Amino acid sequence: MRDGLHERLAALLADVCGAPASSLGPDAAPGVTPGWDSVATLGFINAIEDELGISITTAEAMTIKTLGDMARLVAAK
Repeated sequence: MRDGLHERLAALLADVCGAPASSLGPDAAPGVTPGWDSVATLGFINAIEDELGISITTAEAMTIKTLGDMARLVAAK
């Protein structure tokens, strides 16, 4: 994973879940990371799509278990 991509995604996730971006490592996950729940996941995906101009399908979204998973998915697009 590119460090710049992780930092960008961590900043987007921090905006929607309220956790400090510096605390969001590749293993950050919904239900474990404060504020990251199913509603925050939808907001996170929308923020990524808007910010990066990509589309994440429902099937792809269902495979995301961690911030690292999201970074790998986004990097592949």
